[in-house]
Amino acid sequence: MKTKAPVLAVMTCSLLMAPAALADIEGPIKSGAVDLNGDGTPEPISLQFDEGKNEFVLKAGGATARGPSDDNAPEGVFIVDLDSRDKRKELVVHTGQSAYDQRSYIYGFDGKSLKLMGTVPALTEAKGNGIILSDSWQGFWNRRDKYVVDTKAGKVTEVPQDLYAVGVQAQVKQSFPLVRSRTDKSVIATLAQGSTIQVLAAAPPARKGEGYLYLVKSSTGLLGWATAKDLMEKTDGLPLAG
Repeated sequence: MKTKAPVLAVMTCSLLMAPAALADIEGPIKSGAVDLNGDGTPEPISLQFDEGKNEFVLKAGGATARGPSDDNAPEGVFIVDLDSRDKRKELVVHTGQSAYDQRSYIYGFDGKSLKLMGTVPALTEAKGNGIILSDSWQGFWNRRDKYVVDTKAGKVTEVPQDLYAVGVQAQVKQSFPLVRSRTDKSVIATLAQGSTIQVLAAAPPARKGEGYLYLVKSSTGLLGWATAKDLMEKTDGLPLAG
C-alpha cells in the first residue's frame, strides 16, 4: 500500500487563509465568491469535472481554465495568498491520489483571464512570502523543492538544487562500494556487511532515465556515492513505502 502524504490536510490547516466570504468553509470548495485581484469586488469561482475529457474546469469571474485530472474529480479549489505583499489571491487545484502522483496547479486571475502560473508536486509550505516549499515522495525519502512566486509576471519558478537532503539510516546486508564522485568511479570505501550507514543527500539524475546517486557516510566516517540500486537491494531499514 502506498503511503499518502497528508497534502490536503496540510494545505487546509496551514496554508489556506480563507477570505471573509469563505470564512465558514473548511478545506477545498466547489463554488464561492472571493476578491481575487484586489479590486474590492468578489468574483464567483467554481470547479467542475469534465468526465468525458478527464479534465477539471475552473471558472473565475467570466474566465475559464481547464487542466488534466487523474480519472477522479478534484475535491475542490483552494484559495491561497502566496504573496501577502500584493492584494491578490491565487487558486490551486490539487490532483492525484497519492504522494507519488500528486500535482498542484496554481492559477492567477487578473480581472479578465485565468492564467496558469505553474505547477508543483504539493503545497507543503507557503507562508505568504512569495516562496513555496514542495515535497514529493521518492521511494524512501521526501524531495523538497523550492519555488518562487512572481505575481506580477504571473509565474511560479523552481529554484534548482544541486543536491537534495535525504537524512535516513540503513544497515548493510550485502557489501557494496562507495565511489569517489558522481563522475569518478574510483572506490573510496567498501561497506562492511552489518554496518550502519547514513544516506545524507541525493543528486538528481544527470540524464533522463537514470536514477539518483546518493551521498553516503560509512560507519567509519568516510563519504562516497552509491547507486539507488545498491541501496534498495543491499541494505535493510530504509523507510520504503511499498
